[in-house]
Amino acid sequence: MTENNSNDTLQSLPQLLAVAEKTLPAKCKDGLLAYCPTMDLVALASENEQVHVFRLNGQQVLEADLAGDPYLDEVKGEVRGIRWKNDGRLLAVADAENKLRIISSYTGKTVHHYSCLSHEEQQQYGETDDASKKERDLQISCIGWGVNFTDSKAAQTHLRDANGHITVEDLLAPDTDPVKAALQLKADLPLELALLDVESSLPRLSTLPGSGSDEDVFSSRTSIDAIFQSFNKISSDAVDVLFVGLNNGRAHLRIFDCFEIGNFSVTPSQTQPSSHVETLAHTSHPMSSTHAILLSEKTDSSPDPSIKVVSLDLRFITKSGRYLSLLAFKITQLQNLLRYINQTQRQITLEWKNVYELPARFMRSIADELQEKCHCDFVTALYHLLVTGNCFPPMKDFLVDIVGERGHKRWEKTVASGYENVRRLTHECLLPALGRCEVLLSRLIGISKFQKLNHILGLETPDLQEVVGTLDCLHLLSHSILTKSSRELFQFTEFAKWLRHEIDIQGAEPMSQTLEELVEKSDFIDHATTLDYIEGALTKSSLRRYISSGPKSTPASTESKKTASSEGNLSYYQAFKDMLAAEENEHSRDYKNKTETSRPDLPKLNDLIARLELQCGKVFGQIALTQKRSILHHCLLALPADCDPDVVDTTMQYEDLDDAGNSYAIYVTTRLKYSPDTLIIYRIDIQCINGVSSSKATSVASLRLPNGEIKQVQFVEDGTVMLLYTNEDRSYLLNFPISPPSSKNDSEPEFYPKYETYDNLTATFTPPMPDAMDLDIASKHADIVLHCFAASGIKSKPIKLSVNGRKDRRVICVLFADMIHYEVLHIDHRYEDEDEEAEE
Repeated sequence: MTENNSNDTLQSLPQLLAVAEKTLPAKCKDGLLAYCPTMDLVALASENEQVHVFRLNGQQVLEADLAGDPYLDEVKGEVRGIRWKNDGRLLAVADAENKLRIISSYTGKTVHHYSCLSHEEQQQYGETDDASKKERDLQISCIGWGVNFTDSKAAQTHLRDANGHITVEDLLAPDTDPVKAALQLKADLPLELALLDVESSLPRLSTLPGSGSDEDVFSSRTSIDAIFQSFNKISSDAVDVLFVGLNNGRAHLRIFDCFEIGNFSVTPSQTQPSSHVETLAHTSHPMSSTHAILLSEKTDSSPDPSIKVVSLDLRFITKSGRYLSLLAFKITQLQNLLRYINQTQRQITLEWKNVYELPARFMRSIADELQEKCHCDFVTALYHLLVTGNCFPPMKDFLVDIVGERGHKRWEKTVASGYENVRRLTHECLLPALGRCEVLLSRLIGISKFQKLNHILGLETPDLQEVVGTLDCLHLLSHSILTKSSRELFQFTEFAKWLRHEIDIQGAEPMSQTLEELVEKSDFIDHATTLDYIEGALTKSSLRRYISSGPKSTPASTESKKTASSEGNLSYYQAFKDMLAAEENEHSRDYKNKTETSRPDLPKLNDLIARLELQCGKVFGQIALTQKRSILHHCLLALPADCDPDVVDTTMQYEDLDDAGNSYAIYVTTRLKYSPDTLIIYRIDIQCINGVSSSKATSVASLRLPNGEIKQVQFVEDGTVMLLYTNEDRSYLLNFPISPPSSKNDSEPEFYPKYETYDNLTATFTPPMPDAMDLDIASKHADIVLHCFAASGIKSKPIKLSVNGRKDRRVICVLFADMIHYEVLHIDHRYEDEDEEAEE
């Protein structure tokens, strides 16, 4: 009888439908579990420092190993944070070196990899010993993705005019529904001209040879198309924001995934200098340029850390308007092109190294013998053989025994393929990339000449024109490399034909018919072209003046100063053009010997690309500095000292369209450290005017779940909060709205927190805590129980949740205490719903 009653009780408890479960090959690191917002993917980090992404069926989509190979003495890495981007296209992974690795969810490759420390912090952290590093333990503590409209008033107008048919998500991703996208498209000629995309009409960039590493993003067509995608006119009024919080009271900010705004302090002004400040959480809303973060502040005098709510006013989003998206997109594309050009240059250098290394080894093998016995070098011996037909004995042994048929094939294949690859990389990769850079810079110069935006965007026309001058020099040098490589390839082809002919002649028997036939074929040899190759490209190729054979010995800045000083008031481009013309006009050796000592060396390909990177870095730094100066932060609220920083979450909501459109609410929820059954929810109403936020009122609600413990809290995108609650019997998932319905048409929920409001609070004043409202989940408040876990077994002890509350993708990923098993539950599908359908 007792067993029947217990079974009836289990069946009456709410149960969500489990759509997936997985047993991991290694234990998951505590807290490093995230569910993709837009796709059914689960990302997690294991204790062996590997990042895995699984589908619901358990299939692994991608894997990133940060541990390193101990057999190769690689530095052991450590995964310290993972976070999905809002659209699910990218996954951010933080490591122990405070670097962020941005991984594409489509290709599995590392799209970006950069440090989140400033240059000063990197130098200080690199100079300290291991013991000091452990004491400081500077690390990334928070990763936050956000997206903001540059023109929030236009977005509010779209939402009002649509009468509920369009949501904020539709504005951010209009390509998912053409009908909704058509509602946003209105005739706007100035906007169309400003957003005119010429790059989409240019030929696509060619793929580069792969190196086998995860950061090799230009080796496949899919990854290149994803990186150099065209500008989306419809979503051009939105800017992606990547926020990285550190545990030293500073933050790192980037927009559009890779454009760096820089590092800045988020520590409130009233914080003591000796305080240890750590970023706990980050939140934002597309309609507001103000972001909110939670800081944990710990002083030497107080052992318990205090939690503060700090607002970040990113005023550059509202000040720059729609041009910020255009500027950031062009700058991001320029950065990607610089990476592409740099990798192309390294590949050209590698191919050029293959051209001269093998012939040099062959020549070194006979150089000493020729000098000792014939008193000449290799070039003189070959010249003598070609002109007179007389072969020195050491040269005959070299051609027959050392080179032979196999050596000749290897020589011919290596050098010919090297010349062809240099020519192909220059023609198909380097020149198209330089052309795209020219197009991007012409647009940036046009924006910089618009005087109203000059001081807001931080663009300087002279700096951009200097970059164009360096690009013009690279164009000239690339065309010279093309012509010289083509000419030397033709000369080498004739040389290889003659060399093969001489090998056969020297290896043939005297007075044989084979020898007579070979002598007759000598008339088909182009002796003049072969002589040109022997005298020139065999040991003194023209490409050696354009392509570096190894690491550059002098910085690009030094080369630039040499060129500029030697040419007086001429521009860098004109000076380089004159030097290049003088180099190409040198035909006689006497003239060459006279002029080489009096004129500085011509900057090579790697020197010009290094100069280009320095100039572009100056442009990027000026833009980032201008935007960073417009960031404001101030403390909105200080939470009581009893709040637990380990169980806390925050979110921002935009609730009333009928308002002036400048009011938002920041919600913060946490449990009490010494009363883990009590939940506190704070609501901070803020108003944003010209991108600057201010607090209007603060509301507080207190809830208590007797005889239990709140393990985790997380806000959901649908305006609710999810609680992982454990009592003496079992664990539960609780879910309830955090505010009453904003629309009159929505039905009022049976339960939501009751707030007490306090107006005109200062940042240092903590509002009094109201009396806690007891929740009885067994009877009166049973509706807030979303799921009941098993009373025993592996699935009885959940410890970590990752909730996705977006429409049509509302699921919960639950990690259990053994750190090996996780389960995905469908929020909108319960077992009792299936039973009702079966009865019908």
